[in-house]
Amino acid sequence: MNRLVIIFLASLVGFSSFVSGDAWAQTQVLLGERHVSDRSERDTINVGMKRGKFTGFRVKAEGAPIEFKRITVHFENGSKQTFEKNRILGRGDKSRKIDFDGGRRYVDRVVFFYEARTLGWKGAEVKLFGVR
Repeated sequence: MNRLVIIFLASLVGFSSFVSGDAWAQTQVLLGERHVSDRSERDTINVGMKRGKFTGFRVKAEGAPIEFKRITVHFENGSKQTFEKNRILGRGDKSRKIDFDGGRRYVDRVVFFYEARTLGWKGAEVKLFGVR
């Protein structure tokens, strides 16, 4: 009897971690990506209401490190929120979740001010993920 209870509990714990990992993946949506050059630049990723509401976002640097100077999120209601980052995200690194003021909101577009630190790498890509 005890053995059956232990097997049941172990399978329950394993199943719950599988479900929570899957749920975590479903809460992030790739909203767009851009190539980043070695000079300071400004890029915009258009999102729009069709993508739904988000509570925040994450960014990922691929190919080479990227120095984020500022990120401005423009919402569908005309308001905006600026994040002064001055942070370098390493090659392959993903930021923590950055929350929006006011909870779940429709995002119109996200404007990045940044530059890549390629140091001989081919180039860099930034990926923007919306978090529900």
